[in-house]
Parts: sequence; structure tokens; C-alpha cells
Amino acid sequence: MAPSYRPYGGGEEHGDAQRKKKGGGRWLWGGDPAEMKRRRRVAGYKAYRVEGKVKASIRRGLSWMKAKCAHIIHS
Repeated sequence: MAPSYRPYGGGEEHGDAQRKKKGGGRWLWGGDPAEMKRRRRVAGYKAYRVEGKVKASIRRGLSWMKAKCAHIIHS
């Protein structure tokens, strides 16, 4: 006979069974399709913003490097 002690179980459902219970007929990871479209659009805006910050940072770095080299040469 198998022992009744379950170190990782405890009678709780895990994985797919638990996810199906929580879903309650809604879409699995985020509500309705309109909400998913909105989240995807907002993520695109955030990515665009980060891209702009990276470009500006590179631009500032190159400008600093150019000024530093010019200062060394002309000093």
C-alpha cells in the first residue's frame, strides 16, 4: 500500500487542472481578445520608447567621444 503522505501534493490540483478551474470560460491568459490587442499595442509603444532611448544614448556617447578626441588633439 502506498503511503498517504504526499510531500509535494497536499491534495491541491496543479498544472492544467488548476488552470481550467480558474479560467471559468474566459480566454486563458488575459481576458477577452480586445484586451489582448490592447496589451500588444501598449507593449509596442513601450518597445518604441526604449528604442528611442537607446538611440539617444548612443548619439550622446558618440558626441562625447568626438568632443573628447577633439579636445585631446587640439590641446
